[in-house]
Amino acid sequence: MFKSVFTYQQTNIKTSANFLKITNFQKGIQPKAVKLFLKNALIPVFNALLFTFIALNLNAQNPLPKPPDSLKSLDLQQVTVTATMATAATPMTFTNLSKDQIRRNDFGQDIPFLLKTTPSVVETSDAGAGIGYTGLRIRGSDASRTNITVDGIPLNDSESQLVYWVNMPDFAASTSMIQIQRGVGTSTNGSGAFGATINLITNGLRPEKYLNYTGGVGSFGTFRNAISAGTGLMNNKFAVDVKLSSIASEGYVDRASSRLQSLYVSGLYLFKNGSLKAKLMSGKEKTYQSWYGIPASYLDSLRTYNPAGTEKADSPYANQTDNYQQTHAHLAYNQQFTHNWRGNVSVHYTKGDGYYEEYKANQKLKKYSSALPKDTTDLVRQLWLDNNFYGGIFSATYQNKNIEWTTGGGWNEYDGNHFGKVISVKTIDAKTFTPVEFYRSVSKKTDFNVFSKLNAPITKQLNGFVDMQLRTVNYTTSGIDRKKRDISRAADYVFFNPKLGLNYVYTEGSKFYASFAVANREPNRNDLTDAELTDLPVSERLLNTEIGWKKQSEAATFGVNFYLMNYKNQLAVTGQINDVGEQIRANVKDSYRAGVELEAAIKLSKSLIINTNATFSQNKIRNFTERIDNWDTALQETINRGRTDLALSPNAIFNAELNYSVFKNAQSELHIIPSVKYVGKQFLGNNSNTNTQLAAFNYSNLQIYYSTKFNKTIKSLTVKLLINNILDQKYVNNGWTYNFISANYDPRPDDPYARSEGKNVYNLSGFFPQAGRHFLLGVSVDF
Repeated sequence: MFKSVFTYQQTNIKTSANFLKITNFQKGIQPKAVKLFLKNALIPVFNALLFTFIALNLNAQNPLPKPPDSLKSLDLQQVTVTATMATAATPMTFTNLSKDQIRRNDFGQDIPFLLKTTPSVVETSDAGAGIGYTGLRIRGSDASRTNITVDGIPLNDSESQLVYWVNMPDFAASTSMIQIQRGVGTSTNGSGAFGATINLITNGLRPEKYLNYTGGVGSFGTFRNAISAGTGLMNNKFAVDVKLSSIASEGYVDRASSRLQSLYVSGLYLFKNGSLKAKLMSGKEKTYQSWYGIPASYLDSLRTYNPAGTEKADSPYANQTDNYQQTHAHLAYNQQFTHNWRGNVSVHYTKGDGYYEEYKANQKLKKYSSALPKDTTDLVRQLWLDNNFYGGIFSATYQNKNIEWTTGGGWNEYDGNHFGKVISVKTIDAKTFTPVEFYRSVSKKTDFNVFSKLNAPITKQLNGFVDMQLRTVNYTTSGIDRKKRDISRAADYVFFNPKLGLNYVYTEGSKFYASFAVANREPNRNDLTDAELTDLPVSERLLNTEIGWKKQSEAATFGVNFYLMNYKNQLAVTGQINDVGEQIRANVKDSYRAGVELEAAIKLSKSLIINTNATFSQNKIRNFTERIDNWDTALQETINRGRTDLALSPNAIFNAELNYSVFKNAQSELHIIPSVKYVGKQFLGNNSNTNTQLAAFNYSNLQIYYSTKFNKTIKSLTVKLLINNILDQKYVNNGWTYNFISANYDPRPDDPYARSEGKNVYNLSGFFPQAGRHFLLGVSVDF
């Protein structure tokens, strides 16, 4: 009996990642005819288009047309995105990654690993090597608190508020710029920014025709193949770009395999002072589950252990996989109305469709459905999401020499459908078994916002910035979850998010800035459905102050930024549980993140540049009350912990990179780039428990980058090598934990995840070890 209770409690904690995954699987219903068309018609057509473009480009002999006048006076790509972007005159804290930086560091790993050297970022990987399920935290804030857009269009899942980068494989190759705004940042579309905003800008117009092949190999059976082609600008009016990509990796962790495919197609039509751009981005993934972590006792001897699928006797279940496809369609209209006025309207539609499959042992079939027999046996189930996300954004900007005024906003609708199916039962012949649905719920979320921002001079050297946003959210869900609970909920929110700032330029290339911003954020789906109907959480509020200084010259760039992020009613895990024993997040009255971010880029010589940044911070709950389960009494005990650290929030992060140019000229270049990263210790929970913390870690990488140009069939060749963790450090950058009290039962003999803290207190904890020394080799050829 104790074993079953223990397993039940442990499963609640270890599958918290699964619960989050389910929330990203919510599906809206789509007509079958439309679905079949998207699957069976569009994709083959785009494949055919790709090879048509290749043939046309390789055989075309006509000289390139001159760009039209509209291209000379209008940056078409920026018209789409400036409404939500920060500029040098914006008194906010941000970092830009250019197209060259993205290309140099792109080895096919997910976006979090592309951003790992930017200030205050900690990247994570469930599979241990940057491919598959990955994530990032900025200033300690997790991905659900980071607003992410693609060309200004929201990317975060409407319910979980997360972005699953595995659904967007090889997306860096389709990206020309990335801007990370730390803190609240400027007004944007989609979920509230409670730690950062990431703006992804897709590739703009390439006037010349091109054909490119990008390939790669690496440790853990990693392979990458991608081909992209573009027509260039045809008849001064029209351009089409296509990219197909495939990435495969077995992962560092056992059975943590990934099979990823992506498609990117864009078409651009130019007219006088304007453009119309359509693009379709689709990613498909099949990933063996590796989101459980491993016990602390395995970190020295069984670092690649993966418990996923091991409920099946004899050998792990072969198809314990996550399967999902996400397709984005965008249509953007841009117009330069006058010399001072420009505008943009974009509409979008995203289709998400998928499930994860898992083997479950010793299940009572009647708990799933009355249509099943009264057996207790093994089964296989699928947890599904089918969703539709659609809407539009708009902006209008007036700009002259001194003033920039932008008004914009967006309306977005999410329709999601969660359901689960038992697809096989051990005691029933597979030939006669019909899949049985055992839960279903339907969700709807409407998100509307309008904002207006003004950047204008106060004096010759001092600029003022004002940004006001009004955002409304309506969310409803109805039906039952997989534990047969009625999770019908409804919530409405109205948020006002003001931002004020000053930017003082005292000499050329030097400035001070200061800003104050307010952000509000609604609870996510799990926060609402896991809580009791009579005790639903309230929305969170963030008061963000940023004060900084930057100085830039030809020889060096320096920056320092002080920040205070003061939270009211932040949602955090406290140990509180609901009526079925699942941990829920509860509002914590007062908490904060305060720190300083330092940046420097110094040209030591003609061929040697050092880039470095460091963050030193305190991340605290001012007065934390922990609730801890007592397994002997089946009740919860309350412990006042006082001032504690926020979970997974290191107090120190440091990056340094040395770029040595062996040679660089108009024809070719060779760079050797060693780098190092340090991350301070982190607590897994919010109780500052030293028994459940991640040790500080560091690792070093070495990159070699070579590129050369030709004048014949092959226009250029790039070869790059990345040796990760070159010193073979053993480190862990992520984990989970659950504490409980038990005087009558010691769980350690029954489960390796259990550890004793003394005085009848135990914890169940899982850790995600990262790979030791491993490599990625990439090659890119332009034809």
